Amino acid sequence: MAERGPQNLPGEPLYRTPLLPELADFLRGQDVACLMQATDQGTAFVVKLPTPEINNLRGRVPIHFHHELYSHPAAPVIRTVLTVYDQPQQPLALETFTNIEQPDQRADLARLTTQDELHMLFYDDQLTHRLTKAVPFRNDGQIEEMLHTADALLAAIPPQQFSFERARRAVIQQTGW
Repeated sequence: MAERGPQNLPGEPLYRTPLLPELADFLRGQDVACLMQATDQGTAFVVKLPTPEINNLRGRVPIHFHHELYSHPAAPVIRTVLTVYDQPQQPLALETFTNIEQPDQRADLARLTTQDELHMLFYDDQLTHRLTKAVPFRNDGQIEEMLHTADALLAAIPPQQFSFERARRAVIQQTGW
C-alpha cells in the first residue's frame, strides 16, 4: 500500500512545481515578486508572497488582469497589473513589466493570446509552491494590438538610446507604485 503524503491545505497543490534554478536565485532576493514564465501549459504568472498573504488567497477570489502600454523615449514598457480581491477594501495588487526587446519576455506575453486560462503559481518565502490559481481568460485582441504598437515604438528608438530599466523606473514613478 502506498504511503500518503502530508495533508494539504485547501487549494494547495498535490504536486508542487519546482522553480528553475535561475528563477529561484532571482526570487530569493525579493520579498514580493510577480513575473511571467513559460511553462508546458502556456505562460504562467509566478508570484512570491509571504505565507499569510498566500493563505488569504485560498478559495474563490476574484482576480483581474490589466495590461498597459507606456511610450517612453528610452523603451516601450508593457505593464501588467494583477489585482486579487481577497480583501475587497484593500485588494492585493501586483505588477510585472514586459521588455519586448527581449525575445523570451515578448513570447511570454504573446503566448497569453492563445490561452483560455491564466495560471498563477504562488511561492512562499522558502520558495515552496503553495497555491495554484487558474483564471478564465478571453483574448479580446488587446495584447496583439499592444505588441504591434510596442514593436513600432521600439523600431523608432535608436539602439544607443534604448534603456528598458530607465523606462521601467519612469513608469513606476508615474504610476506611484
